[in-house]
Amino acid sequence: MRAAALVAGRFAVGEQPDPVPGPGQALVATEACGICGSDLSAVAHTAEFLRASRDSGTTGFLFDPARPLVMGHEFSGRVLGYGPGARGPAPGTGVVALPWALDAGGVVRTVGYSNAFPGGFGERIVVQAEALLPVPDSLDLALAALTEPLAVGFGNIARTEAGPGTPAVVVGCGPVGLGAVAALLERGAGPVVASDPSALRRAAAARLGAHAVVDPSGGEDPVAHCAALAGTRPRPRPMVVVNCVGLPGVLNRLLHTVPRGAEILQIGGVMTDDVIRPVVGIYKDVTVRMCLTYPPREFGATLDRLADGRIDAAALVTGEAGFGGLDEAFASLRRPERHIKVLIRPGLPGVGLLPPGA
Repeated sequence: MRAAALVAGRFAVGEQPDPVPGPGQALVATEACGICGSDLSAVAHTAEFLRASRDSGTTGFLFDPARPLVMGHEFSGRVLGYGPGARGPAPGTGVVALPWALDAGGVVRTVGYSNAFPGGFGERIVVQAEALLPVPDSLDLALAALTEPLAVGFGNIARTEAGPGTPAVVVGCGPVGLGAVAALLERGAGPVVASDPSALRRAAAARLGAHAVVDPSGGEDPVAHCAALAGTRPRPRPMVVVNCVGLPGVLNRLLHTVPRGAEILQIGGVMTDDVIRPVVGIYKDVTVRMCLTYPPREFGATLDRLADGRIDAAALVTGEAGFGGLDEAFASLRRPERHIKVLIRPGLPGVGLLPPGA
């Protein structure tokens, strides 16, 4: 199959072995695949990314960097067929899936972070059949690729006690952060303040209904802004702060600025060592939750939100590229003022980024 494989820190387009579905697995033809912040980190900080997997005993993100790696875990596509004993939607059905597969030893691997299970930067994907969800006809199949990143935001808010009247702050308004904004609003939280240095991303948060947007590069503190909007009247629940930024220093700053009893969700993956002053959070009785997994039902629920129009997926896609445009797409996404979500489409020609639908 044709694919873009990561080799020595760059993407090389060429032929890669066709993946073959094993027992209980499905073969899917890629329609579209998003580029995740975790992908940016895995490419820019490969050694640290792999060390974190080894240090935490997490096998799902281990790969051999000396071998070609076909990345891409935010994918949508069409079913081509099944391995032995597998059942699921009929061939030709548009699907999305949580990106996991079992290797021959029964170990869970993450599709796109495994040399054995290539992701959506290739023409074909093998995934566990039970992970497949059919995409409703009301949703463009390419846009269904936004299900995975938005579900991370929705799913982690589902792990909190956020509800009506909960003051909340979202730091970082990429697709995961925007999913968190939408999830908080869906639960009736408020005021909800979204913070991002990108005007493009702040505008997206405002369209979703955020009560206020803040540009932190101008020195404005989103936590203080939220507290001012909330006022001094008693609140039914403590403030929830969602950190979707993978930069060192942000968590420590939040420990110092959040009010007593706040809950901080750390979703952004900081790849380097970071320094926090725990006693500040202890004195304020702050809860810090490190976030990876979330209730699986939120994946399907997020697909439903996209399909019925509660979230305008098309408004979040700011660029598209073929396999040849991956290097430029990665470079562009490191300047978040230019993009929210870039989709990789196997059939697109050239080596550059294109406007959506071009």
